[in-house]
Amino acid sequence: MTGDLHEPAAATCGGSFSRRSLAIVGGLIALGAGAVVPTYLASDFALRLGSEGLLLGLLALSVAFLMNQAGLVALGAASIYGGAGYLFAIGMSEWGLTPTAALGVALLTLLAYAAMLGALIVRTNPLAFMMLTLAAGEMISHAVLLEGLRDYTGGADGLVVRINGSIFGIDAAHFADPAQFWSLAWIVTVLVGLAFWGIARSRLGAVLRAIRENEERMRFSGFNTFLPRLIGYVLVNVVAAMAGFLHVLNAGFVSPESLGLSVSTNTLVAALIGGISGSLGPILGGLLFSFAQDEFGARGLTQLLTGIAIVVFIVVFPRGVVGGLSGLSKRLGWRREAS
Repeated sequence: MTGDLHEPAAATCGGSFSRRSLAIVGGLIALGAGAVVPTYLASDFALRLGSEGLLLGLLALSVAFLMNQAGLVALGAASIYGGAGYLFAIGMSEWGLTPTAALGVALLTLLAYAAMLGALIVRTNPLAFMMLTLAAGEMISHAVLLEGLRDYTGGADGLVVRINGSIFGIDAAHFADPAQFWSLAWIVTVLVGLAFWGIARSRLGAVLRAIRENEERMRFSGFNTFLPRLIGYVLVNVVAAMAGFLHVLNAGFVSPESLGLSVSTNTLVAALIGGISGSLGPILGGLLFSFAQDEFGARGLTQLLTGIAIVVFIVVFPRGVVGGLSGLSKRLGWRREAS
């Protein structure tokens, strides 16, 4: 009798373990296939567009995570994205650092900046937060154009980034190769997406969502509402910095355009197109936006067609493409069960 009682529990545990193992194996296969298969099927031009889409998807993922978990919209993603490239270039050209050391110094500098700015603004209401991130980003984008900083930033001409040696064992020439850079960008994007997926299901994610719903109640319940928001803000800026580093390594150039408002607005649009409720939506939104911009540009009507497409997407898919398709599949499933 005792053996019979334990058999269902053992079967359940075994089934759960096998499903988890299958999910891990499937994820690893998808990670490897996504990194390798497109390099054989797509042209160099398509791989470059795809890589740009992945970097935009990384930025959109950071913005969407903060929107979905904390209810905060950050319009200053470009200041971190472009700032990472500028600090990396200045570290090598002006401070004589190795590429790896320049990358580390730039990341630490951006972490300190994000922590200080976040400490000042995360206590504000969502509208004030959005405007303050926009103002901070605009100040930085105009600072690089100052005549007194031209020797460091290159002014309106930007900076050419010359990398001598390797970074973390990867030769600099590999970052310029479309196939190899696609593989790197894909792996980084998927891993960041998985990390955000895990954070959203952790205690930090639960606390952020609770603060988003009712901050006053959380405060009265004894929760610290400041630190979780600050941690979330710093985390998304780390991801924006990673996207900036990948961009400058691939392009070998950084300009004031990478700090511009258009980068921040494109990031927000990509997040809304794909959907902000998970990790897949923003990444898909970045890819869709990148390829759509190229197609619209070929027709000479980039701004007009982009505006029309954004309106159509938001009207037809108010929760984004991924959210809309997910809702449609659920409705179809309920209809099958009812029938």
